[in-house]
Amino acid sequence: MEWVKNPAHLPLWERLRHIAMRHEEVLDLHTDEPGYYKLVKFQTKSQFTPFLAICIQRRHVSLYLNSLYHNLHLMDDVPEILTRRKSGKCTFHFRSEDDEAIEHVAALLDSCLV
Repeated sequence: MEWVKNPAHLPLWERLRHIAMRHEEVLDLHTDEPGYYKLVKFQTKSQFTPFLAICIQRRHVSLYLNSLYHNLHLMDDVPEILTRRKSGKCTFHFRSEDDEAIEHVAALLDSCLV
């Protein structure tokens, strides 16, 4: 756990990880280490399409949702509280495990899988 940039964010990272874990039946688990979680869809043993990654940064926990990069229309029905956490095309930043925006992450992940 030495490489975790900010261990104080582990509870927040864990909360987001539990939301994403519901999709392990449909997607493939690529990495699950403290501070870094990644789901992909394997085409072959060495080729995959990334779906999401959850990473602890120094000041926040980032949720990278690759489906949004090519499908920006998936953000059309996302509540404003979650939209305010968006940074760039497919990244969300969270700073607190009590953030109300986290309640909307599961629905966004579901819509990205459809």
